[in-house]
Amino acid sequence: MPAGTCAAALPAAALGVAAQAAAGRPPPAAACTPRRQPRRRAARSSVAAAGYNYNIDDIVYQTIKQQSWETPPEARGGADGVQPPSSSSLSPEEAEAQWEANQEYIAHCNATYGVPGLIEFAAGYGGLPKAVLQHPSGTRAEVYLHGGTVTSWRHADGREMLHLRRGNVFDGVEPISGGIQIAWPQYGSGPLPRNGFLQNLHWSVVETAWRQPEDEQQAEEQLLPTQEGSSRVVERPEDCVGLEAAVAEGHDLRPMISLYAETDSSWAEQWPYQFEALYTVSLMEPEPPTLSDVELLKQAHETPEERQQREEQEAAAAAAAARAAEQAALEGELPILEPSVLRCVLQIHNSGDEPFTFTTGLRSHFVTRDIQTHGKYVNLLGLRGKYVMDYTQDPLNPGLTIQEGDLVRFGDREPLDLAFLDCEAGGEVLFCPGAPAHFSMQNLEGFCDIGVQHPTAVLPCESRHFVTMGPARAVRKVTLQPGELWVGDASFTAHDDYWPLAPWEMEDPTLVPVRESSPEFLPGWTRARRSASVLDD
Repeated sequence: MPAGTCAAALPAAALGVAAQAAAGRPPPAAACTPRRQPRRRAARSSVAAAGYNYNIDDIVYQTIKQQSWETPPEARGGADGVQPPSSSSLSPEEAEAQWEANQEYIAHCNATYGVPGLIEFAAGYGGLPKAVLQHPSGTRAEVYLHGGTVTSWRHADGREMLHLRRGNVFDGVEPISGGIQIAWPQYGSGPLPRNGFLQNLHWSVVETAWRQPEDEQQAEEQLLPTQEGSSRVVERPEDCVGLEAAVAEGHDLRPMISLYAETDSSWAEQWPYQFEALYTVSLMEPEPPTLSDVELLKQAHETPEERQQREEQEAAAAAAAARAAEQAALEGELPILEPSVLRCVLQIHNSGDEPFTFTTGLRSHFVTRDIQTHGKYVNLLGLRGKYVMDYTQDPLNPGLTIQEGDLVRFGDREPLDLAFLDCEAGGEVLFCPGAPAHFSMQNLEGFCDIGVQHPTAVLPCESRHFVTMGPARAVRKVTLQPGELWVGDASFTAHDDYWPLAPWEMEDPTLVPVRESSPEFLPGWTRARRSASVLDD
């Protein structure tokens, strides 16, 4: 990383990045300690004397004293390190200048934050900058810096899991509709535009990193205090050694990116408060299953014969699974892919002198099979007994009910706008998109609701192919005092197989979706066999 580049600086050190972009004032080099490419996880630490902590699972940002943003023009250089502002009404000359500015910013991000094979930056639709996270397993995700919207999340075989709505203009002004959208400071309808304005803002890159799960203990030892009372990560020359080999071997390197946005003057009249927002997206594999205390105690007291028997049973089960996968491949069935995890952490800091309240959420648009034909398989499981705020009929005066059934169903094509309450950490909500696969969602911190929308009345045709849901803090508002920090942490896991059968599904197998293979995904001999059977008929 170039000396003086503010890579791991706290948002306070980058304060004003979004709003100052149009003025061309980059963050001062003195705002942080110069570092090379940040790659290792920084551990959580105590509150520093210089301020407060932004605690993220992968990176700790610590505030420092705000410094002047005035930088002499001759010291600004070519790439300011902030995303250029956009406008929906540009002359051809202005549009060309905008495109060149975006290209310059993309080049700056690749040079400063890119990690070959894991994290890259490119021009997306409309020339807007986007970050591409690539996991060694083959899964990938794309995050547009405009709005901080996750627009794509793909399996290793290229299948898309997120839906982008039709009609997006990608002009850098209007929010990108679809994918995973950030709703803040308003979730749903209210005095502000629907779902707030963070989805309208340009976000700046402040950090990229990668780590392996086994690096956590090493990272604890690398976090050292500085003279100012903040923290830094000790860089080691061997950090870069073997990265290409690790990527090639498919290790769980967990690429992540952190984006920053702050108070925007264009929204000051509607939102007269000062804030900072930090948004971190990580792509990873699921954590390996852990044994319960009872299971660990049982294993600790095993006799040698019992241990040998258990290990033989585990080996036999693994061999049987391998044989089943091999037989399925011989019969032309598509392989079941490994699960993929997308973890999203949103942090809001009240940087002003007045308290403010907000609601928030991550509105995730999941691709489904055609609900008109596969609707009975498109269901949500895990919300039985939850209180439900129903905004469908009147968004400003919702009704309160209780979810009585095991499943929230979408096959009847009725419009839905719901918020399920008290879905805190510890429980998972499962969603089947109509195929023998499922998503699991989990609120880890801050988010305590699950929002569900199915806009069949507004989008009668397009809504056949997606459902919106995701973590939220939609009902009980958050009040943030000056200087306070709120953290919302959630994870999404994509499974390429169906969830464990429920009792009613074991009684009626027709309720379980079956795997369908379109001709373009079938092996050649299977396509030929099917073609021959058609000709015979």
